[in-house]
Amino acid sequence: METWHRRHAVILASQLPDNIEDARLVLDAVREVVEGFLAAALQQKPSATIVRIGGNESA
Repeated sequence: METWHRRHAVILASQLPDNIEDARLVLDAVREVVEGFLAAALQQKPSATIVRIGGNESA
């Protein structure tokens, strides 16, 4: 783990509820977001559609 990972962890931890059980629930929810939504975005395949901008205008 690099220094910037720890720095971000401290920033996130400072926003957690004081109750440890609530904090754990929030962290579980964050993990779901990261592993679900964000991971799914990385797995999307690029579109096979090619978009042409402009045309065959002649001067």
